[in-house]
Amino acid sequence: MKKFKSVLLVDDDPTINFVHKLFLTEWDVTDQIYTAANGQEALDFLEQNDDFGQQPPSMILLDINMPVMNGFEFLEAYELLPESKKASVITAMLTTSLHEKDQVKASKFINLDSYMSKPLEKDQLMKVIDMYWEEKLEKDNTKV
Repeated sequence: MKKFKSVLLVDDDPTINFVHKLFLTEWDVTDQIYTAANGQEALDFLEQNDDFGQQPPSMILLDINMPVMNGFEFLEAYELLPESKKASVITAMLTTSLHEKDQVKASKFINLDSYMSKPLEKDQLMKVIDMYWEEKLEKDNTKV
């Protein structure tokens, strides 16, 4: 079983974060789960990890609609980070939005690997892991 060292959940709904933490724990796909209530908290978390020389999470699951900084604004800021900080991270939009305009907008971000609907389902996650694991994570086993 492929397993991440850590996953970052970015969602302003504490219930959704709680449920997704339960799922990820039950599926045994990660050793560590972090949460952020909006995109700015997620960026701050990534920068703080960098300040202490810690690795970024192996996967980021990102909501669209959040206060302070939404998912699209996070992706815009995330794309400005050095490539070395993003190369071994799988990023996925995890949202209730079924609007085609959101899906089209999401597809324009080069660092976004997947667009999934809430709640997270095991088969969705496994498909994304299978699709990107080798390309993003196995090339640098220290970050898995």
